[in-house]
Amino acid sequence: MTDDVLIPADAESRVDLAELLTASGLAEAEVLELVEFGVLESHGSVSGWSFQARVVHQARRAATLRDTFGLNTPGMALALTYLERIEALEQRLRELQCLLPR
Repeated sequence: MTDDVLIPADAESRVDLAELLTASGLAEAEVLELVEFGVLESHGSVSGWSFQARVVHQARRAATLRDTFGLNTPGMALALTYLERIEALEQRLRELQCLLPR
């Protein structure tokens, strides 16, 4: 469970667009572009979008990339995609290392 009131305790619960904007620090236009690029997964229509709570972490990460490196939205999308892929590969490597004899 987290102490951050802006992130729901349940990663599968839903947050609306306004909550995502507040929690992440992204502008609405940036979120819309990240959804168009397929980086953030949304449900519903633009006027009533909802997101799974785990998207808050991705959106915050995008804002950090923007603020730290001065990335535009396509740059944020690319960096997020690569970071997620790296993390998946690192996880797979850890799983395979556990299978090696000691």
